[in-house]
Amino acid sequence: MAKKAADQRMTRQDWIRAARRALITGGVEQVKVDRLAREMKITRGSFYWFFKSREELLEALLEDWEATNTRPLLDAIAKLPKGDGMAAMNALIEFWVEEKEFSPAYDSAMRDWARISPAVEKAVRRIDDKRIDAIKQMFLDMEYPDEEAFIRARVTYFHQVGYYALRIRESKATRLKLLPLYTKTLVGG
Repeated sequence: MAKKAADQRMTRQDWIRAARRALITGGVEQVKVDRLAREMKITRGSFYWFFKSREELLEALLEDWEATNTRPLLDAIAKLPKGDGMAAMNALIEFWVEEKEFSPAYDSAMRDWARISPAVEKAVRRIDDKRIDAIKQMFLDMEYPDEEAFIRARVTYFHQVGYYALRIRESKATRLKLLPLYTKTLVGG
């Protein structure tokens, strides 16, 4: 009876959150309906109230990643101070360092998944292009020429992706201490 009551309280978002945790901790091969149901202590049947198939859940996971890991980043970039390149870059780096609205683990898990799925690879590239375009706009606002703004945006973005891909482990205090040097290097001031 307890399992049935739990099934009735589950939402589509609960399944997506469970899938996100599984993806981050074990990769896409761990995103399985039975495994998620066991983890949530509910029956497998409740899954089908929200999704027709595992593939539909995986599509929802991709949409969730874009909504939770890209939209906040794009919004943060749009709100960066204009006319002060150092302040804008500091704010962008702080956004990444804080990890409140951006999950490096989620991003890394998506990139791992993209290595084995052409459709996910295409989605990740599309999102990377969106993010780079937003960062490029930040450099255009600093009055860099178009091509230089593009290259600076790529260097900034690739630096951040590389930071996570290499699993560099530094304390927040260390990262914040290094922030002015990164800013100076990336902005060129």
